[in-house]
Amino acid sequence: MPQPIILWIEEVGEELTPLVGSKNANLGEITRMGLPVPPGFAVTTEAYDEFMAQTGAGEEIEQYLNNFPERPKTPSEYGEVSQRIKDIILPKDLPEEIQDAIDCAYDELNRKCQMTDVPMAVRSSGVAEDLPTASFAGQYDSYLNVRGKDALFEKVKRCWASLYTARSIMYREKHNLPVLAGSMGVGVQRMVTPRTAGVGFTVHPGTGDDTKILLEANWGTGESVVQGVVIPDRYVIDKETSTLEEKKISCKLRQIVIGDMGTEEQEVPENRQSLPCLSDEEALKIAEFAAVLEKSYGMPLDIEWALDDTLSFPENIFLVQARPVTKVVEKKDTIDKTLDRMMGRY
Repeated sequence: MPQPIILWIEEVGEELTPLVGSKNANLGEITRMGLPVPPGFAVTTEAYDEFMAQTGAGEEIEQYLNNFPERPKTPSEYGEVSQRIKDIILPKDLPEEIQDAIDCAYDELNRKCQMTDVPMAVRSSGVAEDLPTASFAGQYDSYLNVRGKDALFEKVKRCWASLYTARSIMYREKHNLPVLAGSMGVGVQRMVTPRTAGVGFTVHPGTGDDTKILLEANWGTGESVVQGVVIPDRYVIDKETSTLEEKKISCKLRQIVIGDMGTEEQEVPENRQSLPCLSDEEALKIAEFAAVLEKSYGMPLDIEWALDDTLSFPENIFLVQARPVTKVVEKKDTIDKTLDRMMGRY
């Protein structure tokens, strides 16, 4: 029986990871717990598999890799392989049934959000991503503030193509995994209008202290925190007492904000640079959600969250990702450092 091309986030969970990818499955689990997640749907791995088969892209990639004289040795050579594979995938049109399914889901998302051309976050959701035993997080592409069906169709293909970034190809070879393997889901959600966003850890990544929750925050989208654009505000909450034990407010000079299409980096207005970007009650509520998630998963988590500027507390808080923490207080090896340099991450 053919698998569906589209599933709504509230329909999925851990048991459907092979069909929707880890990120979508995790968001479905969060939704099942009654925690706030932006509405959206998953483009399933069935769509990816059908696209690769019907367009001939999978066969072309396999032929290219088989004819490659020897494995890449340098970052630039890995980049060349990645670009060649993207050049195979991106020019191809979506098969009609896949395009129609995404089209209908987008119309339904507009209806649910009571909007026209609802802005979207379009995120890759790899099958082996965000798992306790894997560290594929950050290797695939995501796009914010995507508007309109044509842009959505293009970004879905770009998410599929990101299964073959230089970083992910090198990672597979490091772990003796075949390059042409696995599948890719895509998550499509209403874009939160971000006032503040950031990350949270239910175990301190620097000290290994699992009695505290650490939040890092900046104005705008969470990209500035994840990419290390700024020194973020830091909040430390004690799990046992649910009290804010430490608050360190930084001078935040840069932010990544929503532009006309996509995002753009800007200077934080001078009168906001040294202001807290989270209230104490917002920090405590995010920590409360993180503690609930950790208890349900039974392991330390790394979460991403955003505060919607159009809503009031506590309805303004949304969880946009949760994944197991795979490395705590662990020095990176040489290959990991090379991967980081290739991605501009230090």
